[in-house]
Amino acid sequence: MSRTHVVSPTELRLRQLLKDKPRIGPLTISTLLRLNQWTNSIQAGQGDAPLRRKLTGPATDPDPIQQIAENFIDRANGMERQLLSKSLQEALFYVIKFETELDVTQIKMRLKRFLGHGKRFAFIQQFLCLYIFNYVWSHTGESFRAAASSSQVFEKEMEEVQRICERAVASVLKSTEQTEHRLDRNTAKELIQRIEQRLRGT
Repeated sequence: MSRTHVVSPTELRLRQLLKDKPRIGPLTISTLLRLNQWTNSIQAGQGDAPLRRKLTGPATDPDPIQQIAENFIDRANGMERQLLSKSLQEALFYVIKFETELDVTQIKMRLKRFLGHGKRFAFIQQFLCLYIFNYVWSHTGESFRAAASSSQVFEKEMEEVQRICERAVASVLKSTEQTEHRLDRNTAKELIQRIEQRLRGT
């Protein structure tokens, strides 16, 4: 017997706040596809094959994580660019365990080891969880802050919103994990749409 999902007050409020907010843009789908292709190529030992610019740089580069992230979002701008860059950087920092002294080559080596442990789809899911939360919070965070009676209440609301986003992503991706290598534009578009539908309660 399947368990019935109980919608919390925070989730109801989130649905209301998202009702008139803009949908996730097509460049997010493009970024997801390029990230999927890149992790495939790294896992196969083909380097940066899907990217427009080869990722190179000495250890003296000021921010190699940002350099990698920016390579995926050439055409994005404004808020969408900020959210994609932030989410990609956070996902990469998670893989390298937040070490800040690595150069581009070392970061890619760490990522290859991570992917080699059967975690390629976990990396894609991590990026999506981070992006969906960052997208949702950018549109709703101030409303939650204004309604919170204290900083502790606000922090709990933010944590619950993050869990709601993670559940939405995990639920939608669960049926897709076996077809990760065949992720194409239509599949990626459908994934994003289904995640949005869950968050908006539609």
